[in-house]
This record gives sequence, C-alpha cells and structure tokens, in this order.
Amino acid sequence: MKQLARLLHLVFGGVFVYAGVLKAWNPQSFLDDVRSFDLLGDPWAAWLAMGLPWLEILAGLAVITGALRRGGLLVLNGALLAFLGAIGIAWYRGIDIRCGCFGSAEASSSYVELIVRDVFLLALGLWLFLRRDARR
Repeated sequence: MKQLARLLHLVFGGVFVYAGVLKAWNPQSFLDDVRSFDLLGDPWAAWLAMGLPWLEILAGLAVITGALRRGGLLVLNGALLAFLGAIGIAWYRGIDIRCGCFGSAEASSSYVELIVRDVFLLALGLWLFLRRDARR
C-alpha cells in the first residue's frame, strides 16, 4: 500500500508540475485563457496568470518530494475546488471557455470533461490528504 501511495503522490504532484510548467512557459496565452472565463478583470487576471503556474509547480513538487507534502496537497485541493467553481460559473453563464489547464487551449473546452477530470483529481488529492499515515 505504501508503494501505491508513493506512486499516487508522484502522479498527482506530477500533473500539477506539468500543468504549471506549460502555463509558465507561455504566460500571455494562459492570460488569454484566464480572461475567457470572464470572472476577473485586469490586473487581477494578469496576477493570477503569472502566479498560479508557479503555485502549481511548487505545490506539486512538495507533494512529490514529501517536503511540506500536506501543505502542497491542501493548496492543490483548494485550487481544484476553485477550478470547479470557476468552470461551474462559466457553464451556468453559457460562456465558451478555453481551459488552458495544460498550456494554451486553441478551442473551447468541454465542461463535462473538465468537471470529470477535476472531480477525479480532487478525489485523489483528498484521499492522499486524508490518509492516516499522511498525517504524521
């Protein structure tokens, strides 16, 4: 069970490191994706587009390495809840969004696919956070 948990920490953290690197590589494109949600005006959208990738990278590395793992899991689970909220609001408002979750998105994103993926990641992140041996 311990080996499986290590693998799942690697996968969960790795998803966010990968996503963060792709966003940090092209912040202008990610800013356009953030603006497509029509939730934040400038300069807040720009601040989010510049800061979120690095938060994902650092929190993902914390989950992978074990250094401040619980804090990294807490940050990433909170981010997933925020992502789900933003997707839900955009869907309710009927806005075509470009997620930009894994770098630049050329086309509109599918709400159902985004929600299913984020709910799956949140379930994994919560399981990793709530494991008894993870609380030590």
